[in-house]
Amino acid sequence: MTTSAKLGPKDYENLARVAQGQSALLDDACVDRLMAAGLILRMDASEVASASLQLTSAGLALIRSSDQ
Repeated sequence: MTTSAKLGPKDYENLARVAQGQSALLDDACVDRLMAAGLILRMDASEVASASLQLTSAGLALIRSSDQ
């Protein structure tokens, strides 16, 4: 995760939305901020799935640590 990225409570909520497959609810500024922090990445569309956002291992670790 980029150390210069400051995440707020809304960012943690949005990470949870990505984890739940609700990435369509995120605005572009939020997506850009979370991508710059290395917490999510954009998966390109393929023949079997549309484009989507996915948690990186750092994003998943952050979600897990915030649940405890």
